[in-house]
Amino acid sequence: MKHLILILPFLVWNCEDGSNQDQIKSDNPSLVEQNDSNNVEPILTFDPIKSIPDSVHFRGLYNLGETFFISGTDGNILFKDDKLSIAELTEAKYTDLRDIHVLSDSSILVMGIASPGHIWKIKKGETAWRKVYTNMDSTVFMDGMDFWNDSVGLVYGDPVGGYHFILKTVDGGETWNRILEDKIPAKLEIEAGFAASGTGVVCMGDGVAYLAFGGSKARIFKTTDYGETWADIETPMLQGTGGKGIYALAFKDELNGVGIGGNWEDPKCDSSKIFTNNGGKTWNLATGVQHYRSGVTYVKDNIYISTGTSGTDISYDGGNSWELIDSLGFNAILFKNEHEGFAIGSRGALSSVRLNK
Repeated sequence: MKHLILILPFLVWNCEDGSNQDQIKSDNPSLVEQNDSNNVEPILTFDPIKSIPDSVHFRGLYNLGETFFISGTDGNILFKDDKLSIAELTEAKYTDLRDIHVLSDSSILVMGIASPGHIWKIKKGETAWRKVYTNMDSTVFMDGMDFWNDSVGLVYGDPVGGYHFILKTVDGGETWNRILEDKIPAKLEIEAGFAASGTGVVCMGDGVAYLAFGGSKARIFKTTDYGETWADIETPMLQGTGGKGIYALAFKDELNGVGIGGNWEDPKCDSSKIFTNNGGKTWNLATGVQHYRSGVTYVKDNIYISTGTSGTDISYDGGNSWELIDSLGFNAILFKNEHEGFAIGSRGALSSVRLNK
């Protein structure tokens, strides 16, 4: 799909890609120039977008065709193709929209994070968003959303009512039902997901999905029947306290995938990257740079890219080893093809990304 055309009455303004990198960096002190003193082409090229208010933070990122879809704080929803269109979901003015998903018919779903927990939906041609799910429990905290197809999808979050919170839809997000407690592994004393990039949940293949957790242990839950039942898998990811665990997952195929995370409270932590080559049955610690990372994406061949507050890393060998390629860091990153991607972060950080290798 070249462009998404919606009738969006809350459209606010457009801006263009620009070279005002000094302003971007002043708003994001962790962002620094790549080292090009030897005129060597960098592995990644970042092209920041100017004029984004530093009061807005972005974590939800999805791609369909040529368009990236982005969600953030204060009800902000962005559409990035050849230009950047910035909108505001007025009903969610004070809501942190932590994840976004787009169906093939151009229907958009966005997920609020905390109580009251809402999921909104709008279809192509509609002029108003609809709340398709509401949870008024004071402890609700939704972490991520993904779909197998245009009908069947999942939302997961932190435990509510003493057991893990997993929602399922079979009608494209029009209605949502919670998976029963006896179908899910019992929660540990300290255990929850992370809403750092909306990618702690991955739906793939014929009914397979993964959920990432942290806390007392860094566990992954796996289903093979479209979320009806779940099994738990222990991993060697950093664990033991509430801020430690697996923050994001990405898969090349049904057998090969990676998990990243660590501890957001201590970005220089170790044991922050793991990988599997047997469909998630077992997970191994990666080597190389191990700092906290919140987002990861598969690109091509055996290449993955991860990002977080202190930088961006690359793996050329399926997640077995990682190297730091830039101290420019974001909350989430995603590629639409083998070379072109997009990264989003806090304090208005948005950037096109190009893999030059």
